[in-house]
Amino acid sequence: MKFVALIAGVAVVLAGSAARADDAADVRAVLKAEIDMFAAYDATQVPRIFAPDVVWQNPFGVRIRSSAELQRFLTRLFARPGYRSGKDVSSPVVTDVGFPRPGVAVAWGEEVSQGQIEGGKPLGVRRSHYLDVLTKRDGAWRITDEMIMDEK
Repeated sequence: MKFVALIAGVAVVLAGSAARADDAADVRAVLKAEIDMFAAYDATQVPRIFAPDVVWQNPFGVRIRSSAELQRFLTRLFARPGYRSGKDVSSPVVTDVGFPRPGVAVAWGEEVSQGQIEGGKPLGVRRSHYLDVLTKRDGAWRITDEMIMDEK
């Protein structure tokens, strides 16, 4: 009887590992879609990537508290020539994905860019780091919190 319980326990652990692997791939796909959205300057993708109640903050102190507000902000941002002048020195990359509990993922990412102009002044080389929290709602992963930080 103990052997059957042991085998059942191992099966549960292995099933959980497979689920986490699938979830990690799904989380990375959402983050890749976000990277692609920024590269294409396409704010129409916001509803499929971000939760309706997202909290998003960039390194300039802009804090947004809904996907509708984020979509409006990104539409304006993507239209600005100074923003579009920035080019990646190294492509954005997701460096880590972890699962503090089922249905919650935390991801880190980074990129290096240059050429962006803010307030009429060149920003120089930017080393940006991203911290994302995603939750699984109705079977889909969405970004619920994102903070973009720049090195100084």
